[in-house]
Amino acid sequence: MYSQFKPEKHPILSLKSASTLISILLFTIFSSGNLNAQSATGNPVSKEISQQISLQHDNDFLTLSDRYYSSGLFLSYTKSLRKLEKGDENHQFSVILGQEIFTPSNITTTDISEQDRPYVGFLGINSSWSRVRKNRGIEARLLIGLAGNNSGAGGFQRWYHNFLVVSDPPVWVGEMNNSFHANLYLNIHREWRISPLPFSVSFGLQPELAFGTRDQYGQLKLMAFFGRRNRLMSSMAYRRIGNKSREIFFSLEFGYRQVFYNGMLQGNPLGDDSVLLIDSQERLLTGAFTLQHRYNQNEYRLGYHINSAEAPETQSHKYISLSFARNF
Repeated sequence: MYSQFKPEKHPILSLKSASTLISILLFTIFSSGNLNAQSATGNPVSKEISQQISLQHDNDFLTLSDRYYSSGLFLSYTKSLRKLEKGDENHQFSVILGQEIFTPSNITTTDISEQDRPYVGFLGINSSWSRVRKNRGIEARLLIGLAGNNSGAGGFQRWYHNFLVVSDPPVWVGEMNNSFHANLYLNIHREWRISPLPFSVSFGLQPELAFGTRDQYGQLKLMAFFGRRNRLMSSMAYRRIGNKSREIFFSLEFGYRQVFYNGMLQGNPLGDDSVLLIDSQERLLTGAFTLQHRYNQNEYRLGYHINSAEAPETQSHKYISLSFARNF
């Protein structure tokens, strides 16, 4: 039987409002640095690209909702590993610092029995190595992080709502207990180009496996790209760096995921006595429409994402993703 809790007041940082302000600030700083990145003819300056820094912000606010995967903020750094390359291939290393916020659909109730999923925040570091050759590639990722109050997500979101007086802050009653998570992800991708530039059409296939305390699943994604886009080895479609050739295209994506365990719903599989944990759906469908543009050293992305219900008690969800990257 569920008991009622009285929400706590925490004046510490939260992530959902400040993340938007940080995104705008960094976007302005990075964009201003591109004004002198062209020659007198307007062509990209001849400079070798070997690194990238990017900022991504996910939010469901523009889809007129505030539930489930409510927001995410990710700062990433990528570097080419040219010393590992042999022949016609490309190696990269990336590290991403990110925070994610998950809330139930009813963010005002203090009655846990009325919540369709638990509150939980996640703060983690994601490191990855990837290699591509012509029209195929492989990527391995390691994620480590903290779930629960130590992630800072609840405090940040409450501060955000109180500071901007947008609405009553989520109560964060029944938040998942603190726990440490580690996860491995492995994906391969293969691409087929159907028609060449100037308006190319390409199709991609990307299976992925995940195993650890946060995610356990098998997934298959189908992707279609339309527009002015480089081949796989040098395209921002697969977050490849080292090339400043202009790209502007859109993509459609469909994914099927067979879920074996979801730690953001079911808690830590090694042991978790959180007050509210629920089972996840075994099957998850995902879809996305994304616009992408590379101009000289800058990259811009705008994505619209939709997921089917992650648990029997929840509903489908959609959110917007904004990203800016600077190559140097």
